[in-house]
Amino acid sequence: MPASLRPLLPLALLVLAACSPERGREEDAPSPAADVVGLASARQEETCTDEPRAGEDDTRPRCGGSGAPPPAPSHAYRIALDNGESITACDISKPFSGKIGRGMVTMSFTPADERSGKVSWHFAGGGGIADTAYDYTLSGPGDRMTGTFIANAAVCGQAAGRGVCTGARKQNFTSTWTRIEDCEQ
Repeated sequence: MPASLRPLLPLALLVLAACSPERGREEDAPSPAADVVGLASARQEETCTDEPRAGEDDTRPRCGGSGAPPPAPSHAYRIALDNGESITACDISKPFSGKIGRGMVTMSFTPADERSGKVSWHFAGGGGIADTAYDYTLSGPGDRMTGTFIANAAVCGQAAGRGVCTGARKQNFTSTWTRIEDCEQ
């Protein structure tokens, strides 16, 4: 029903009740006055609505605020490493990867939860390859977090047909993870 006609609803029901044929026994039929009281109390209980606005003069309050839930925060981040390089991740809640070092280093992230995970580093260039891995944890508010990387694996490399591994060093470094709205890699 259009909002402009709602105030006339009690009057229309009274007219219909007065003009309707008899409903049977007189004691079974509610009085028109009871209908009006029932409508008035029902109208008082209607404090908000989820219906779309019927027009500019529809001033009824909305039950859920604006009617639409607020958008979920973006999972996209710009990750700036301490050495000045950075990568973009469109969704840090899912596995992602990025390249640094003029494309010679691929960092592949595997999140364990919203604030931690593992990252493997694959170096390829200059006639050889090397691999290592780190654990990472994120701290601070979601819009700008600090990422701490701690070495958890040996560094293994291969060049000129020979391979070598060194023990894991207690190495760590930090990064800054800044939430972004638009994601372009």
